Amino acid sequence: MFTVDPSPARGEELDWRARAACRDVDPELFFPTAVTGATLVAEERRALAVCRVCPVLNACRSWAIVEQPHGIAGGLTEDERRRARRITPRQVRRVELSAVVPGPSPRTDRAPVIAAGQTALTAGADRGDVARTLGVTRRTVDRWAAALAIPAGGGRR
Repeated sequence: MFTVDPSPARGEELDWRARAACRDVDPELFFPTAVTGATLVAEERRALAVCRVCPVLNACRSWAIVEQPHGIAGGLTEDERRRARRITPRQVRRVELSAVVPGPSPRTDRAPVIAAGQTALTAGADRGDVARTLGVTRRTVDRWAAALAIPAGGGRR
């Protein structure tokens, strides 16, 4: 079993872990034994109550998302941290891209895509093919078709 070690390493007296609210709490509180149901929810709530009043919650959360796979840590359950790990790389990439490349303007940059889609729909192209080719959703293509008054079954099947 992995454990939360909030104790600071030698020489790190100012480390965030030294000020953590969980420092003087039984570590077992942060590792619920129930698997599902009301008992699990109650155990998680008790642990999360300690996290809610923690003065170093943000630092702990950053650490927990990366380093702690089990139990309650950083004010998050295992499932919440798992979701945060999946989301974080995409968010970081978006931030990096936005700093380098300005975002597209929906009114100007998408105009050629919209025009190509409407032309293809008018020519009778399959809506799914149009969506895949232009990198848009099927719903977007359906909206273009509705604006052009093309019947729902229009295009190849």
